Amino acid sequence: MKRKASLLLASLLVSATVLGACSSSNTASNTTNNTQTSSKGTEGKETANLSIFYFDEAGVVKMDSPVLKKAAELTGVTLNNVASAGGEEKQAYNLMLASGTLPDIVSYYTADLNSIGAEGALEPLNDYIDKLAPNFKKFLDEHEEVRKTITAADGNIYAIPFVADGSASTGWFIRQDWLDKLNLDMPKTVDEYYEVLKAFRDQDPNGNGKKDEVPFMQRDNVVGVYSLLPLWDAYHSFYIKDGKIVYGPYEDQFKTGIENIAKWYKEGLIDKEIYTRSKAREVLLGNNTAGSTHDWFASTANFNQSLSKDVPDLNFIPFAPPASTSGKVYEVGKRAQLSGFGWGVTAQSKHIEDAVKYFDFWWSEEGRRLFNFGIEGESYTMVNGKPKFTEEVLSQPAVNGYLVEAFGAQLPKMGAWQDFSYEEQWTNEIALKGIKEYQDKNIISDDYVLPTLNFTKEEQKRLDALKGQIDTYFAEKAQTWVMGGENVEAGFEAYKTQLKNLGVEEYIQIYNDAYARYLSIQ
Repeated sequence: MKRKASLLLASLLVSATVLGACSSSNTASNTTNNTQTSSKGTEGKETANLSIFYFDEAGVVKMDSPVLKKAAELTGVTLNNVASAGGEEKQAYNLMLASGTLPDIVSYYTADLNSIGAEGALEPLNDYIDKLAPNFKKFLDEHEEVRKTITAADGNIYAIPFVADGSASTGWFIRQDWLDKLNLDMPKTVDEYYEVLKAFRDQDPNGNGKKDEVPFMQRDNVVGVYSLLPLWDAYHSFYIKDGKIVYGPYEDQFKTGIENIAKWYKEGLIDKEIYTRSKAREVLLGNNTAGSTHDWFASTANFNQSLSKDVPDLNFIPFAPPASTSGKVYEVGKRAQLSGFGWGVTAQSKHIEDAVKYFDFWWSEEGRRLFNFGIEGESYTMVNGKPKFTEEVLSQPAVNGYLVEAFGAQLPKMGAWQDFSYEEQWTNEIALKGIKEYQDKNIISDDYVLPTLNFTKEEQKRLDALKGQIDTYFAEKAQTWVMGGENVEAGFEAYKTQLKNLGVEEYIQIYNDAYARYLSIQ
């Protein structure tokens, strides 16, 4: 249903965070930036040229790429990108909103699209999906969790999302060559893992006569020591417990976890530079001092090949998570089903139906293959009924980046469905074996990657006020404890009191209110 122009204008002025002077000058200019051209193509297909906002900070996305050209042949729809070149994404988005002119399609973060949609800038797609998008409707009917996730707080669907495929993302890695050299078994519990790390520290498995081994490392300080917390049934962020969302750093298990991590750090089992070191895998695996980590399957397993000349005995392999102190064997890392990006159609567009049909094309078998693999005969061939990348594609150092630049495939801000078999083709056997083990043994937990929750405008405002101060306080205190600046036992109750004073219980309640709405969607 079309929205009134005044409502649309109000949404633009509220959403844009540019100079307030823009708000008064656009009152009479609320028109859409879309072409009125609609004609018959050379083969008699109805054609439409739709304008789109698709910001590309890398400058490699082209609307005349081979993939989008092929899509135009098949759908009759061509795209004209109106996003400003260069600059910063949020600024470009805000300027687009504040300009008073909107393109036919906006490709951006789905949370932002839901926000401006609720204020009138985007057309609700619920009815259009039922009538004009059979492929996407079929997907939603078979993936109810996605329908719930993309439904905004007001009950409407404003954005078609990018949906990832596959579940495994991260896992535990260990030096099998060091285990063999020291005649150690693969650790199966947290206590056994602790003993293995001590052996790595003390028994010179790299054979250089120095006590320079780093038993546990993390690639950077973003996750850092937090990847060890599940060994004590703790977590560093929100997760689902007994049907409710809880904030891990406010739970009592966090105390046990951070106490033990501090102990391991003091004993030299954790990289002493874990808070400051970058590219730890490259550095510590490259100088043959790293013993174990928790990281992404594909990229971590690749070091076995890339370092084969420098560290010929390197055998860095995935292994099942050590059982926690409660006996649970579980993996908290899971590939997020929704990336947070998608696209929607503006309420004032004169090509809403064309846009919805175009969106739906990418969910057809032909469209999905085009999105994931590119152009048949150029980037892939069909082998036994399945697309297989050419050797030229697979020989690239960064396959995904190459597909984006050379063909326009795998554009991350489109509303489309990824096919894991594209990634599987350039993932090495060591990683694939680990992925299979984690999936076959049902190790990957569903509780630690929350569904994308849709917050009301008021809730989001409160989250913006609470998140920074709460997360910053928790992170600073955790680092102080790990590095020995304060005793955990002595300071934990005061820490929880301060979190409460900072509003952590309201923080948690907002998440649970949004989660309750998510669960109630039929």
